Amino acid sequence: MEQIIILAENRCAVTRGLIAEHGFSALIEIDGFRLLFDTGQGFALRQNPALLGVNLSKIDALVLSHGHYDHTGGVSYVLEKNPHLKIYLHPSALLKRKVKRRFGDQEIEVEIGIPISQKEMEEKGAELIFLENPVELAEGRILITGTIPLKVEFEKPEQGFFVEKDGELVPDDFADDFAIAVRGKKGNASVIFGCAHRGAINSLRRIEELWGIKKLDAVLGGMHLFSRSKEQVSQTLEELARFNPGRIAVGHCTGEMIQFQIAQKFSEKFIFPASGLKINLE
Repeated sequence: MEQIIILAENRCAVTRGLIAEHGFSALIEIDGFRLLFDTGQGFALRQNPALLGVNLSKIDALVLSHGHYDHTGGVSYVLEKNPHLKIYLHPSALLKRKVKRRFGDQEIEVEIGIPISQKEMEEKGAELIFLENPVELAEGRILITGTIPLKVEFEKPEQGFFVEKDGELVPDDFADDFAIAVRGKKGNASVIFGCAHRGAINSLRRIEELWGIKKLDAVLGGMHLFSRSKEQVSQTLEELARFNPGRIAVGHCTGEMIQFQIAQKFSEKFIFPASGLKINLE
C-alpha cells in the first residue's frame, strides 16, 4: 500500500493510546521506500508508531523541513532506533533560532531551534546530506523542493523569527524551509508542508514548476497562517483553490480558526488532521 501516515500532529485520532503534541511528523510509504518527514517534538514518536504499525528501524531516510524544535525534537530518538539513517536537510537548519513575542510591555525571547547538533547526529551514525536545490528520491516519485523561491507578492517571511549568524541574531528568511511532493501511481501529486514558512503558495508553485502538476491529490502539514492577516489568509485560500486539491488535511501551525475557514471553503474535501490519520495515495 502506498500511503502517508501522520505520526505527530496537534490533535490525535480516536485509536486508543495515540497522543498529540504541538509538532508534525509523517511517514511516506511509496513503492517499498519509507521516508520520514520531520519528527515532531519527539514525544509522539515514542508512542504512536508502534500503534500504527510503523517500525522506525525500517525507515530508509529522514527529511527535515526546517530547523525548529517541533519538527526536529525527535531526531535523537529516531537515531536510537535507526542509527545509520540518511538525513536530508538545509545547512542553515542547524543554526540557533529564536522567536520574539510581545506580551504587554514585555518582549519574550524563546529558543526554538533544533535540539541536536551535527556532531551529535554524526556520532550516532547518521549520514547528513545537505540540500539547497531540489532532489528526487524513490526513483523520481518523491520530490524535496530545496529552498523555495519567494515569488508570491503576499507571501513574505514572518517577522519575529530570528536566526543566529556570526554571533548575531538576524531576521530569519527561512531558507531552510522545504516541502515534499509525492507522485501517486496515477501521476497525481500530494504535497506535505512542514510549516510553509516560505509560503504555501510559493511552495505549491515551486512544485508545479518542477513537476508540472496534473492534479493535486492531497495537501497535508502546516501552513502557519494563524498569525497572518485576514487578507493574506483569503488570498492564500483563493490560490489554493486554483490547484483544486482532492483532499486537504492541513493542521499543526495552520491555526484552528483558519482550519474552520478552510473546511467551510473546501467542504467535504477538508479532513481534520490528527496523529494516526492515514491517506492512501492515488
